[in-house]
Amino acid sequence: MLDLYPVHNYTVEQLEYEKNTRFLQPAWDWIKNGNEHILSSPLFPPFYALSIDYTWVAVFTFIDLCLYDVPFFKNAKIQKDRKVTWDLMKKSLKLQGWNQLLWIYPMALVQLIWVPDTELPILAPTVFEMLSQLAIFFLAFDFTYFWFHYFNHKIKWLYRWCHSVHHMYSSPFAASAQHLHPFELFFVATFITTVPWIFPTHCLTYWLWFFVAQSVSYEVHIGYDFPFALHRIFWFYSGAPAHDMHHLRPLTCFQPWFNYLDRLMGYHITYEDLKKMTEAKFKKFGLYSAEDEKGLIKIN
Repeated sequence: MLDLYPVHNYTVEQLEYEKNTRFLQPAWDWIKNGNEHILSSPLFPPFYALSIDYTWVAVFTFIDLCLYDVPFFKNAKIQKDRKVTWDLMKKSLKLQGWNQLLWIYPMALVQLIWVPDTELPILAPTVFEMLSQLAIFFLAFDFTYFWFHYFNHKIKWLYRWCHSVHHMYSSPFAASAQHLHPFELFFVATFITTVPWIFPTHCLTYWLWFFVAQSVSYEVHIGYDFPFALHRIFWFYSGAPAHDMHHLRPLTCFQPWFNYLDRLMGYHITYEDLKKMTEAKFKKFGLYSAEDEKGLIKIN
């Protein structure tokens, strides 16, 4: 990785000044301390990303299976008539296991062979640099995936071949977030990995982007509408209710994280909107015809 702050460009005094004035420097020094051989390894990014996946799945699997009857979680559940069971999870985890075995782990090994060790910069990124780049990455992925997602639904053969795999579940839960066709998994993983290449990106920003992108992707699939959720604070953020609606009514709410494109194009809808529809419109709105879905597997 490019050294963003080559020390030969600084005098000793300038280098010390930069280290003492960068807000993130103490955290960066602490993260690096004694961990350089791990952090610089080509295997660190893929296994770090997988650890985020496994953590979200483990936490919400416990909630779904063991804490479902706790009033706080039961009240927050969006589709209250759809209980998450171990049998439902096993079917999704089996597909994810095969995807990781056949695609993710081999790609990690390829990185080990072909990608050189990361050169860890001495200086931390500035707060402005980190936050501005994260915002651009977030907007770029959200915009691009909207169109990928939109055409995966509008082009019928593409939906049947690829994206219908993700829509085997009409009531999503965290463990189903990565229930994907290998082609979709490859597209999403590649874009999340490569969008930071827009800029010379500090590895700390790169790792934080992984955490943000994956966490938001899991959050919209958890199936719970918590009182502290981001969509309750920011009207332009979709959150779990909108993506839950998309799984229930697959021709609505295409945007993964924000909702401005759905609103502009008339695809944003809420459960309250459904309740106001006439019976005839309610039965068809946002749904494929029986012919379009003929032969497709549905798990819940």
